[in-house]
Amino acid sequence: MTMDIKVSTHQYRVEPAHRGKMDQTGTNREFVKRHFEAVNRRDVQTVLGNMRPDLYDHELQGDHKNDLREGAQRLQLLMKQVPDLTVDVRDVIADGDKVVVRAVWSGTDAVSQRKVEFHGFVQWRIVDGKFVERWAIVTPLAELSEDMSTW
Repeated sequence: MTMDIKVSTHQYRVEPAHRGKMDQTGTNREFVKRHFEAVNRRDVQTVLGNMRPDLYDHELQGDHKNDLREGAQRLQLLMKQVPDLTVDVRDVIADGDKVVVRAVWSGTDAVSQRKVEFHGFVQWRIVDGKFVERWAIVTPLAELSEDMSTW
């Protein structure tokens, strides 16, 4: 079979169709990293400022009208229970307006003085530099024993 191929002498610049999505992906990945850095600094105002007031948290039950307030209360309670709480972000996967994080939250229980940890995955949807949706699956807070392996 013979094919005729015509080659043009014109030079064209081709931009990938997904370039804007790639820029958004990188921006959102960095936004999420900065969010967890704020958690580690105990900067609750920045953490809350990263979220739209109408945040929809798929982990919470109910009408979702107070998800931001309920989430803030849970975070503040956790920070009292585990005063040296830190988040170790192990993986960040981003695509467009969604970012998924695998993280380990650990510290010392204020009452028992024992090391505690929980871990899980959270997926955020980001619009205009704010979290608008959250999906999460996490383990219960548990004491660490010496024979436990790191997640």
